[in-house]
Order: sequence, then structure tokens, then C-alpha cells
Amino acid sequence: MRILYVVKGMSLSNGVSSFIMNHVRQMVTDPNFQCDFLVVTDIGSPYYDELKSYGCAIYFMPSYIRHPLQVVPFLRKVFSSQHYDLVHCNVMNSASPILMMAKRYGIKVRIFHSHATQNGDTKWKQARNKLFADLTIKYATTNFACSKLAGDYLFGKDNYYEIPNAIDITKFKFDENTRQKVRDKYHVPSNVKIIMTVGRFTTQKNHMYIVDIIAELKKQDFNFVFWWFGDGELEGDVKKYAEAKQVTDVIKFWGSRIDINRLYMAADVFILPSLFEGLPVVGIEAQISGLPTLLADTVSNETKISKYTEFLPLDNPACWADEIKKVAKVDHNIVGASVDTSTWNIVKAAQRLKKLYAELIFESRKDL
Repeated sequence: MRILYVVKGMSLSNGVSSFIMNHVRQMVTDPNFQCDFLVVTDIGSPYYDELKSYGCAIYFMPSYIRHPLQVVPFLRKVFSSQHYDLVHCNVMNSASPILMMAKRYGIKVRIFHSHATQNGDTKWKQARNKLFADLTIKYATTNFACSKLAGDYLFGKDNYYEIPNAIDITKFKFDENTRQKVRDKYHVPSNVKIIMTVGRFTTQKNHMYIVDIIAELKKQDFNFVFWWFGDGELEGDVKKYAEAKQVTDVIKFWGSRIDINRLYMAADVFILPSLFEGLPVVGIEAQISGLPTLLADTVSNETKISKYTEFLPLDNPACWADEIKKVAKVDHNIVGASVDTSTWNIVKAAQRLKKLYAELIFESRKDL
């Protein structure tokens, strides 16, 4: 079985990258499983060396904007140099020519995977992306979605396989010793609460609103620091807004971290006020790490796997600040004990996905 994964990029703060890496790490232990990657937008990634160690080839596609005449020859070279049993496409705007070329080269299983409940942060982008999506669906043979909302949004009801964003539970399960070591290392006293978020600096993640929440918290009698993980094109704008709101003294910008599992354990509350999401991997990671978790009411209810996870509206930063103060008192072990991990175990999820791949490939060969 040889799979070609199509991804936009492979940054550490990208949930799609986490989804793919979590599954690939499990599946490459099978000598009959091989995979390569086609990266649409290369921004660099620490994952590349790891993937190469598994024997994965990594192809970097020319830019549609800067080098449009190079795209088709590039795709021809990729698909003629290696036979793939299946293409698993995790991008929107660039997907249609890739799946079209895959079909031309006789690849019978072409998966289009929905990872969001909205594609674009403005109305014109959504309209443009809808055209791309409709074209891509024509060339796809199978639809995947990370949640019911993401699947219904792109494909219509029941016209897709729901694939959970599973994680390595043992890696993220709360550990008191790790918590204390991290807090000691970064000199965080026991009476200081750590509030955190993880995500790319994009409009979708609603980072200006996070700054507003921090400003509300700072007005109150609450001893805290805000840990911010991620990178992206809007990072500079967010930092300027934080300066304007006079909250930079309580914020630590970390960038992307490979050891994010340990840093979750040091924190006290996780927040994610995104404008839209499919099913955020970071939300699952935070809950399994024992963190009370506050999500925007735009996020799929399927993300809630703990009694200590709440969904809040995006019209009142003070409401978020009040809820943060309330849930920051909850013990990690109590949160962890309330988490239902059955769906999110990556070992079982990867086995299910590999089995589904095999079934799709087998069915595609019946007509040969």
C-alpha cells in the first residue's frame, strides 16, 4: 500500500499536520505501508527529517501564482515517477488539479478530506473556495471529514466517512511531576495561573479577541500569565494590538514547540475562541492533558470530551475572563478523570484508517 498525502504545509501549529503525523507514526511500523508527501506551500517544518527517516519522499509544488506554468509538468513528474494506490488530499484551493492529474494517471482512490466548517474568513473567499471545492468533489472518489459539522458543510449529510482527530493519549496524559518541572524551569510560582492557547496566527483563530480577553483578565484581581503557542502571518499584527492594549507584560509568545505536550501540563486553562473549526486537535490534546477548556460556540460539540469543557459566545470578552477565573481552580486530575478517550486513541484510530484504506483500494480493483 503506497499513499500520497497532499498537504498545504507541515507547521507544528497546524492541526492537519498533527492529524497526519499522528496516524503516519503508527502506520509506518507496518512494512507493507509506505507514504509520500506533496506539500503545496512550503514554509519549512521539523517534520520533514522525521518523514524522511521513515522513507517518505517529499515533493514541493511550485506556486500557482508565481510559477503557474510549472504546476502541470510538476504533477506529471510526481505521478509518473511513482505508482500510488491512493491519494489523500487535505487541501482546498489546490486540490482539483492534483486529483484531476491523479485520475489521469489511473489512481482509483482519491480522497478529499474536510477539516473545517468554513473555508475562508471573508465572504468572497468562501464563494471562491466553494467553486474550488465543488470542482474537487468531482474528481474525488471518497470523502472524509474530521467531524459531522465539517462533513455536512462540504459534502452534505451522510456522504462521507468521519475520521476522528486522534492523538497519542499516553503522550498527553497529565503528569504532576512534569507539571512541576516545567513550572520550575520557567519560574512560574504556584500562585500564578497559566492560561494558554495553541494555533496558527490567522484570522480564523480570532487572536485579536484573545487579546481582548487578556485585557479583561488584567483588569481583575487575578494573578496569571498567558502562554501563546503558534506562528503565522498575523503574528506581528497581534503583537502590535497587544502592545496597544497594554497587556504584553502578561503574555509569553512561544512560537511553535515540539514539546507542547509537556507545556499543556504546566497550564491551568486552555482557550480557543476560533471563528470556525472542524474539530480542533489542540482541543482534544488540552482536555486529555487535564485542562479545563473553553471553546467558542462555533466549534463542533464533538470536541467536548470532558465535563470541564464549555462553549462560549464570541460577543463578550468579559464573559470569557469570568469563566477563566472560575475554572482555573479545578484540579487537573479531576478533569482527566472525566475525559472519555475511547474515540481518540491514536493506536486504534490508525488501525481503523489503515483498514479503511485497504478496503477502498480493494474495492477499486474489483473492476480491473
